[in-house]
Amino acid sequence: MGISVRRRWALLLVFVVFFSLSVQPIRSETNKMILAEISGEITEATRIEVLDILTFASGIDARLIVFVIDTPGGEANAVQRIMTAIEGSRIPVCTFVHPIGATAWSGGTYILVSSDVAAMASGTSIGSAQPVLSTGTLLNDTKHINALKALMVNHSYYRGRNTTAAERFVTENLNLGPTDALRYHVIEIVADDLPSLLTKLSSKSQIKVESSSGEFQWRLVDSSQAEGYNYTAKRDFSGVEVAEVVRYNPSIRGYILQFLFDPLASTIMLILGVLLLVTGLHTPGLGAEIAGLIMIILSLYSLQIIGVEPLTVLLLVIGFTLIVAELKTHIGVLAIGGIVLIAIGGLLFFPSPQWLIAPEVTYGIRNTLAFAMIVFLGFFSFLLWKVMQIRRERVKTGYDYIVGAKGIAATSLSPRGEVRLAGETWGAESVEGRIEAGVSVIVVRREGLTIYVRACIK
Repeated sequence: MGISVRRRWALLLVFVVFFSLSVQPIRSETNKMILAEISGEITEATRIEVLDILTFASGIDARLIVFVIDTPGGEANAVQRIMTAIEGSRIPVCTFVHPIGATAWSGGTYILVSSDVAAMASGTSIGSAQPVLSTGTLLNDTKHINALKALMVNHSYYRGRNTTAAERFVTENLNLGPTDALRYHVIEIVADDLPSLLTKLSSKSQIKVESSSGEFQWRLVDSSQAEGYNYTAKRDFSGVEVAEVVRYNPSIRGYILQFLFDPLASTIMLILGVLLLVTGLHTPGLGAEIAGLIMIILSLYSLQIIGVEPLTVLLLVIGFTLIVAELKTHIGVLAIGGIVLIAIGGLLFFPSPQWLIAPEVTYGIRNTLAFAMIVFLGFFSFLLWKVMQIRRERVKTGYDYIVGAKGIAATSLSPRGEVRLAGETWGAESVEGRIEAGVSVIVVRREGLTIYVRACIK
């Protein structure tokens, strides 16, 4: 009988333990976290890398991903797809604007508001989310602004953040430091390094609650207050401060993609490709032409992904066409026109309304781009001028080449014999008496295949 009672108590204990485990918060079985970076302009390469990081984190069953972010913004389509990927991740994502002095402007702010946890270090800044035109001025198109405003506001609401501030990021180019961002509930944590961030995060939980309208929100709250909410899901960050930090290092493929999708690199590669192509058409071999075509194809593909306006593409195409036509006509004006159109197209393509980048950064990039194009186009113009100059000179062949040329008497000329001239043996006749073999001679005229020479005066 005693044994039966003990068995019943044992079964009851197993049931209680099993039931308690079944209602535990959403949590990884391992205590690992991923540390990665989002820096520089956000492009398609950044999106691909973020997806790789999310996949990698899932593969090692990480409980948290921390993106250390320092960016002026980037391409709108890439930013939006990164936001979607972060919100679809089963592993919580923290964006950490760091180090001191870093920024998450424009496109970086969109990514920050879509993350599960938003944190900033002292002296950092977020905001400036209003897009800019190719001229560098702010875009005020109502349709475009409203779409971006809705994107920012909706993602902020889903994360339980201040939607008023989110709207002002887009409509007023609002900028916030860490203190104001925390006060206005745009971020949840202010920390100056990773250990401080994780320590503060360890006392918090993320809960999913249903609003009065039936929409769901994720909110980051103190763990001690979590039970006061009627939540449908919960993520507990306790112990994250001692988690194993796994640093994600970009692969060679990642660095190559970053280069290919960089707007400055794409423009320079386009100009250099045209330069190599035209140079190769005037020099022996196919190496320069092949390299030029590869650069042009890669740059045009990159520009298409980046999001180039149709007018810009048209200018580039017309510019290329004029340069190719110049190779056939050799009149000079077409080449100059082509160079000018390519230069204008290159300056107009960045930034486009498809780029969410801070206006303050735009001018610096445009100046760098303009300088690079001036250098390349200047060199190309000089090369083209030299080619045209050479073409204008009369090519010396046949009679013009032979008369005045110097050679060596291969045999005695008395008066007839043979002369070695430019690696060839010619039938020759002396016009000034006998000339011994080995004496230097100069051609005074040619008749058919016979040259008439005299000895050179020493």
